[in-house]
Amino acid sequence: MSSQGSRRITVAGVSATVIVAGLLGGAAARAVTGDTVADDVHTFTARVNVGAPGFGRACTGALVAPSWVLTASTCFGQTAAGAPAQPTTVTLGRSIVATWVVPHPDRNLALVRLLTPVADIAPVPLATTAPAAGEVLQLVGYGRTATDWISARKHAGTVSVETVGAATLSVAGTDTASVTTCKGDSGGPALRGSGSTVELVAVHHTSTQRGCLDAGEVAESGAEETRVDDLSGWIRGIAVNTCNAEGTAVPTAQTGAVVYTADFTGDCKSDIIHQNNDGDLQGWYSKGNMAADSGLFNGASRLVGGGWTTSNIQRILTGDFNGDGKADIIGQDSTGQLRAWPSTGDMSADSKLFTGAARIVGTGFSTTSFPRLLTGDFNGDGRTDLLAQNASGQLKVWGSTGNLSGGVLFPGSGVVVGTAFTTTNIPRILTGDFTGDGRTDVIGQDSTGLLRAWASSGDLSADNKLFPGPVRIVGGGWTTTNIPRILTGDFNGDGRTDIIRQDSTGLLRVWASTGNLSGDNLMFAGPSRIAGGGWTQAAYPRIILGDFNGDGKQDILNQNTAGELYGWASTGDVSADNTLLASGTRHKFGSGWTLTAFPRIL
Repeated sequence: MSSQGSRRITVAGVSATVIVAGLLGGAAARAVTGDTVADDVHTFTARVNVGAPGFGRACTGALVAPSWVLTASTCFGQTAAGAPAQPTTVTLGRSIVATWVVPHPDRNLALVRLLTPVADIAPVPLATTAPAAGEVLQLVGYGRTATDWISARKHAGTVSVETVGAATLSVAGTDTASVTTCKGDSGGPALRGSGSTVELVAVHHTSTQRGCLDAGEVAESGAEETRVDDLSGWIRGIAVNTCNAEGTAVPTAQTGAVVYTADFTGDCKSDIIHQNNDGDLQGWYSKGNMAADSGLFNGASRLVGGGWTTSNIQRILTGDFNGDGKADIIGQDSTGQLRAWPSTGDMSADSKLFTGAARIVGTGFSTTSFPRLLTGDFNGDGRTDLLAQNASGQLKVWGSTGNLSGGVLFPGSGVVVGTAFTTTNIPRILTGDFTGDGRTDVIGQDSTGLLRAWASSGDLSADNKLFPGPVRIVGGGWTTTNIPRILTGDFNGDGRTDIIRQDSTGLLRVWASTGNLSGDNLMFAGPSRIAGGGWTQAAYPRIILGDFNGDGKQDILNQNTAGELYGWASTGDVSADNTLLASGTRHKFGSGWTLTAFPRIL
């Protein structure tokens, strides 16, 4: 057997060095030796590939949340949470890059975060009652079988529970022809129930490999499974969505602005809040329906805040600062204090979304000291960090601790990540995950219209480590005169931030990101595609962006001079002109939203 990845561990008193390595596999792997499972059955079952194709490890996993897969931690060989040590992809109908791994402290389990959420597959429900001796479970996996080394199909077999321990359970096949798990099955689901009514009880841990191809003569049958029925709190506490991790800085002066909305309820659909002249914040949660007029924000608005006038609260930041999957809110007052309210996710009635007293999470952030405040998940941990540009042009980042109890969210003085970013030198700073690795990168547009990009390393441990370079040119001619507005977002749903420019005539052109920052002019290599016309600042004072229908693609609303909101759901198609915002799909979602009535939208 292969000894690849043989970190020595002991499970149930048995040395698992060779067995675990066998489960992980050295070459490409195969599934539970049982019947082939139809493609539309147990669709939450994932293939996990760690390392280079053909040379890494192959495992199985289960989708437990739209952005998270549960598998075995031995697939990764890392004990601390962080980015995967080797390139990792997860296949659930399509291949998705894995950006973060959280191993369980005591069990052979790991939660794997996906770059883009899976919207078309329902996660497997978690069991909450312990398995019992004699209970029949179904094991599913993509591992090796008795006859095949590699399979594109998942397999399943039934087993009976023999003994149940505190962290593991032992199982054996229900008949002489059944075998348990083989190489490549590690981390796969053990299910209670049948058909579409199943729940996740455990994941595959170790096996004798009896009946598996190339296992040789093995007298004993059976396998060990890692229990998860008692870990729903751990799983649900980590496996939250990351739709709000990048956050946004809300423009204070919104005439001719691009406004980015946030998901305050945690369902990955962008909601909308407006601030009136009295400083009241009124919000609507998204219904997700962009296929009909008034389908998106219908019903009564909810009061979510008061006293948020532009004189009292000069700047507003939104983002998932505490990492619970919902967008929180921070207001910077006239003294430079940053005051935060965590989102409860409840927009069912007035005054339920942001409750209790504000938490002071920063001081000295006046507009004079820090002309620009920006947000992003720069280290890729799923929490929104703070980027600030001071008066001398120095960029500093504070990594979020996730603690919104006051005074500890953004500790210390921040780390320096850039210099010479004055508003004169760099009139516009764009943030987004342009490379598609789960970390927020930065693009600066200089006074000549040149766009330069810095890829994030994720390292916030010291000064000048986050954007080590090299800097890459990704565009030219993007002056504020030529290009009054720049829109960023994942318009095609591939996990990378794309870019749209609105020129002085109102023409919208979109470039899909290639994710390639290995050289100049490779990121937005083109060709560009026309996405719309007539979108001048005079005609549409505000362009509003968000994933309003929750399909993983950035949608677009515009507000005309009469205050009407019209929107297009993104098709994701940037293969030709006028395909991204399809003709005939525009719908009206609001009226009365003038700049005079509502100075700020967030």
